[in-house]
Amino acid sequence: MRALVLEDYGRLRWRELDPPEGEGVLLRVGACGLCGSDLSVYKGTPAMRARWRPPLVLGHEVAGVVEEGPEGWVGQRVAVHPLLSCGACPLCRGGRPNLCPHRRHVGFHLPGGFAERIRLPLGQLFPLPPGTPLWKGALAEPLAVALRALSFLGPLRGGKVLVLGAGSLGGLLAWLLRRAGAEVFLEDLNPSRVRHLVDLGLALPAGEGPGEWEAALDTVGTEASLKRAVKAVAPGGKVVAVGLGALEAPLPLQELVLGERTVQGSYTFTPQDFAEATALTAEVPEGLVARYPMEEAPEVFRALLEGRIPVPKVVLEHKEV
Repeated sequence: MRALVLEDYGRLRWRELDPPEGEGVLLRVGACGLCGSDLSVYKGTPAMRARWRPPLVLGHEVAGVVEEGPEGWVGQRVAVHPLLSCGACPLCRGGRPNLCPHRRHVGFHLPGGFAERIRLPLGQLFPLPPGTPLWKGALAEPLAVALRALSFLGPLRGGKVLVLGAGSLGGLLAWLLRRAGAEVFLEDLNPSRVRHLVDLGLALPAGEGPGEWEAALDTVGTEASLKRAVKAVAPGGKVVAVGLGALEAPLPLQELVLGERTVQGSYTFTPQDFAEATALTAEVPEGLVARYPMEEAPEVFRALLEGRIPVPKVVLEHKEV
């Protein structure tokens, strides 16, 4: 089968690999989202070099069709929950398998969805709502990340929220927040991304905002973005840190302590989050997603890094599925 291999940081190449063998369900990949984490590994950012080394078959936002599996599953269109936890440690037993110290990730520890086929345990597959196209199924994973981040905000009193970063996660957060009735303000170094979400009616530029927000979501994860988020929220406000753009990000302690501001980390999702996200995939506005043929993946990586794609979310598709 063909697979897109990250041979070294900054170098992707299509290669012929043996089809995946062994236990589990064989899935023919129909679509795979391109995540900011994939771009960071491709670039070889310090945070990602500390965790992952090529060669890798990336891609953890996967949807496809079951080719081999138990009776009743063959032909089923599914989204892939890409995080495999041990199920036995205290965190798993306590309902937080996303924090399992033994967890493994599709697209990092295990071959990912930038390939024609992958093999996974049946428990990682979530059937898509009837009639949902596979490219929307590939949105279940980033939607689950967004849903978990929002779960930490609690009830919003005034409903004015700042989102830092207008990429895939920022765009989905803006949609979910607007869907919940919040007023969303966006900030991004790429103004075309902000304009796109503003034109979709999902957000306003941060410069038009109140100056101090009830809550902020940092999808960037750098020292500058986290400091900006802490200083942007009003006293008593909350910051949810989702991005991982840097290894460390010192905080402005005066604002944090004197204003009783809260900083909460949010990492991936639980199976319950993923099930909720899968059920929502059919509702995601098409304007949030740019779709490209899977064979164009190397060029799409470059275009994203160069800021040439203003649409927040990119999904790569296999034409034949």
